[in-house]
Formats: sequence, C-alpha cells, structure tokens
Amino acid sequence: MRDRAPGTGEWRAPRAPGLGTDAMRRSLGRYELTRELGRGGMGVVWAARDREDGREVAVKLVAPRAGGAEFTSLERRFLREARLTGRLRHPGIPAVHDHGSHEGELYLVMDLVPGRALDAVLEDEGPLPVERVADVARQTAEVLAHAHARTVVHRDLKPSNLMLTPGGEVKVLDFGVAAALEPQPGETRFTAANATPGTVMYMAPEQAVGQTVPASDLYSLGCVLYELLTGAPPFAAGSQFLLYHRHAHDPVPPLDGRRPGVPAGLRELVEELLAKKPEDRPASAAEVAARAAAWAPAPAPTTAPEPAVPHPRLAEADRLRRSGQPARALEQYDGLMAGAGLARADVLAARAGHALCAGALGRTREALDGLKSVLAEQRSLLGPDDPGVLDTRYEIAVLLARTGERHAAGELLKRLADDEDRVLPGTDPRHGRARTLLERLRRIA
Repeated sequence: MRDRAPGTGEWRAPRAPGLGTDAMRRSLGRYELTRELGRGGMGVVWAARDREDGREVAVKLVAPRAGGAEFTSLERRFLREARLTGRLRHPGIPAVHDHGSHEGELYLVMDLVPGRALDAVLEDEGPLPVERVADVARQTAEVLAHAHARTVVHRDLKPSNLMLTPGGEVKVLDFGVAAALEPQPGETRFTAANATPGTVMYMAPEQAVGQTVPASDLYSLGCVLYELLTGAPPFAAGSQFLLYHRHAHDPVPPLDGRRPGVPAGLRELVEELLAKKPEDRPASAAEVAARAAAWAPAPAPTTAPEPAVPHPRLAEADRLRRSGQPARALEQYDGLMAGAGLARADVLAARAGHALCAGALGRTREALDGLKSVLAEQRSLLGPDDPGVLDTRYEIAVLLARTGERHAAGELLKRLADDEDRVLPGTDPRHGRARTLLERLRRIA
C-alpha cells in the first residue's frame, strides 16, 4: 500500500540525503518547519510558520543529487523559474511569496492550500461524475490560459498537481519546477535517474523528445480528464520507454469503451486534447475552458460580493491607459498585480488593462491571448451579461480586426451586438458600438 501524506497529492518516497531528513532541523531561515506534508521525485513539501509575518505557508525543498558547478547551474534555472512563475497572479495558482537557497537546498515558499489532490480523490471515490470532471477541466484550463498568455508552460500536469479545496476550487501546483529541472544543452539533469522532467503517463509525445509547447499542457490535461472519467490514464502499463512509444504511436483506447454515457461533446474534447500532434489539439486553453463550461455546474453565487468601487490604483492605471500613456499604465498594472489584497474582479480588470496596453504598444498577439484568458474567468465570476464581459469581448473583436482576422471579428461582433442591445441601456455610451464596428468592417470588405 502506498503511503499518502494528508493534504497533499504527493506520494511519500524513501528518505534520501539532502531533502530535509534531519529530524532535529526545524527552521529554514525565517521559516519554522512544522510538519512534512509530502514528498515526491522533485522534493519535499513542509508546512511552515513564517516568523516575520506570523502566517502558515508551504515550503517546497528541492535538492540536487550533484554538487559544485552542477548545483550552481540548477540554482540559476530554479531561481529564474521562481521569478517567472512568481509573477503569475491567478486564484487557481498558489501565490509564491519567497524563493532562494539555504544550506545546499533550493526552496519555494507559497500559499498553503487546504484540500485533497485529485489522485487522492480518485483513489477514494473512483471515476468522477461528468459534471465534476467538466468543472475540473474548465478551472484547470482557465489557469493554463493565464499561464500560457505569460509564456509559462507547466510541463508536469497530473492528478497529484491538481488540488481540490473544500469549496470545490481547483489549485494547480508546481508551476516552474519541471522547467527548472530541464537542463540547457550540455548541462546535467537533476531528476531521479536522469529522467525527463514530467510524468510519463501524462506526457505529450513532443515533450518526451524535448519539444515542450503550450499544447503539451493540453495533452496532459486530456490524460488527466481521461483518468477522472475512467479511473485510469489512457496509457498506464509498461516501461518508461514503452510509455513514450505508446503516447507517440498507439491510438488512445476509446473513451466510451471504458466509460459509456459521456456526452458526445465532452468525449470529443478529450479526444482532441489527446491528439498526437500539437496542431491537432484545441487552439488554446481558453478554448478548452469555454467548451468544458457547457457540462460544468454553474458557479455558485458568492456569499461576499466583490466591492463595487474599483481599487484606486486600478482607476489611476485605467486613466493613464485611456489618456494615451500605455507604457506608464503597463507599469502601474504590473505593480498592482504583484501586490496582495486585490479583489478578484479587480485582478481580472487589471489583467484586461495590461493586455490592452500590450495591444497599444504593438504586441497584438500577446494582447489577444491575455484578453481571451481573462474572458473565460470573467464569465465564470461575473456572469455572461456583466458589462465588463461585454467590454472584453468587444476589445477582442477590435484586436482580431486589427490583425486582419475580419471574418472571426465579424462573427464575434454579430453575437456581441445582440447582447449589447439586450443588456446595455440606450443611454450607455457603449450601446451599439459592436454594431457600428461590424458595419465598418462590412464597408471595408
């Protein structure tokens, strides 16, 4: 029987030197380590108390098996990835508060997430109801859309890295860890037995040969969803090499043969996620979130509504953007998102403003990806008829038209024009804007 640590999705492994094995050591600088939560191939996770802030946090320790110059190389990559993933601000990603090295170990300090990992849920409950699987798909894809828009690829998505909180929220763990362990040319791997970072049962074919792209995360998500529906991943038996080969060449066992009754649209989504070639998978994580939402339960109403008045710094950043100062506004949005205590609606508004600034500075594709990831979360939080959702849809149409994708912009504007007529009062200055832009595109065509 495998031994699972409570409150974590990681399996306990035999103790190894350099991974916090000294039972008498109870501190890591300012962090007092209180109890071990779990350990796996990439490190050990502790619950800890931050003496300076007085709060409980999670500390992940990663120790290489080698030393000297090799450790320096790993440390450099680890700290680079920690800085990158520390900029991800999303309710579905535990915030990274600190990182560094201490006595030969690298560490990340992050939010302590309550709940159970999906592998524990599967072991206890077996295959999950369709609605729960679709909800996991939607929430996870929203997180991936946010990360991919910021050029961050997870690389190791699996059930043990997906936590379910008591309130049903999905938290995606371990962003950046697999990337930090991936060597540059000529460097040494630091995973066990020099294996490829990632977990083979959930690894995309291209990732196994070192060609990781955002669509690799979508393939891993497909493996996770397949397992949540059937109780086992599509390929589970065989050696590591055989699993590489099966992911790359073997057809996926038909889902309806293992789980009859899955709605056709959801089954087709999982099948597309498991396509061998990245270009044959859904175009983006945002698309996956939107498609999965059709079978997910409607979000429960919040018991504590978001404040109606936006954060004053958000209002200042918006003023700078609208006055034609996108570079200055971009700095304001960055600072705002890096801080703490921002309501979720304001976080989404800041992300939308950040994307619009990127568009104004000529980074149109980045702006489009950013707005699409925001849109899926806005719909979930605010509802499809919220004026902020309509604003984001309109800005996406504007950017599509700017890039020459006029047909896609026109289709979006047709639906938006009807929704604006239905939702916005005639006195609202935004009323009719989608129809006006649609007519302009038709005249150009």
